[in-house]
Amino acid sequence: MLRKNVLVVLVFLPLLATAPDAQPDGESCAPATCGNLTIKYPFWLRGRQPAHCGHPTFAVTCDDATPPILNDSYLRVLAIHYGNSSVVAFYASLVGGPPCLATRFNMSSTLALSLLAISRANSELLLCANCTRTPPAGAGAVAVNCTGFRGGGEWFLSLNPMYDPGGPALAEETMGCRYSVVPVMPGSELRSVRDYAGLVRRGFLLEWTVPGDCDACSASGGQCRYDVGAMAFRCFCPGGRLQPATCGEFVKAMQFFLLVDQHAG
Repeated sequence: MLRKNVLVVLVFLPLLATAPDAQPDGESCAPATCGNLTIKYPFWLRGRQPAHCGHPTFAVTCDDATPPILNDSYLRVLAIHYGNSSVVAFYASLVGGPPCLATRFNMSSTLALSLLAISRANSELLLCANCTRTPPAGAGAVAVNCTGFRGGGEWFLSLNPMYDPGGPALAEETMGCRYSVVPVMPGSELRSVRDYAGLVRRGFLLEWTVPGDCDACSASGGQCRYDVGAMAFRCFCPGGRLQPATCGEFVKAMQFFLLVDQHAG
């Protein structure tokens, strides 16, 4: 009996030695709510949950009076779709004002070095100015008077059904103008300049890609975590151990150890 126990311990020790440090309090990262949103990995509630509950990019600040703020930016979250790793958000500084506010808008710089990308499924609002010729008939462009705004004068606002992250591909599409592009939800319609506020407020789609396989971690009996010190994904396993990917062999070895110990007893 003693020899069997010693053998099991010797098999199990290497796994314990290579396992990362234990982490207390597995319940502190349980899914939380913010308004009508469910917050879980890679998202986490800043001020209510520890930083290891999610990736730094996906910190959510919950404000009961307004939609949640994403990572202390101008982005406000309207919906989170975990099944296809997408978020619906709007840019707060564009809401409540005229389209002229968007003439200096640059969404790409807002998301620089982020794990979020604007989905190509979006439509786009295109604002252009200083045209060398009148917008072509049937283009669906509406005139916007931006006198008094920086870069003011007459701009034209139009809706394109497909979002192009690089801006208009052809010079003809910009009609010789300076331009600014604002992503909006697929299926949007622009009939007059009055539709602008509603289109911006409905938000646009963002897609995320994060390190690690949270689904695999969960399937192995673990919970998804972010190691702030190592800046890496971790899987929080039964017993409080953090593993690089899944609980996998660690859990199997633990179960085997308990099973053999029971038989040895």
